[in-house]
Amino acid sequence: MTFIEEVKQRAKEQIKTIVLPEAEDIRILEATRTSIKRAIC
Repeated sequence: MTFIEEVKQRAKEQIKTIVLPEAEDIRILEATRTSIKRAIC
């Protein structure tokens, strides 16, 4: 398992709430969509 895969697996096992202060920034919205889609947070 690569380092990134290990981090993703640990994130999935330890679901946390993440606060994103720049909610209108398109990059933040894309990152949020990806995180939710991958069930990371």
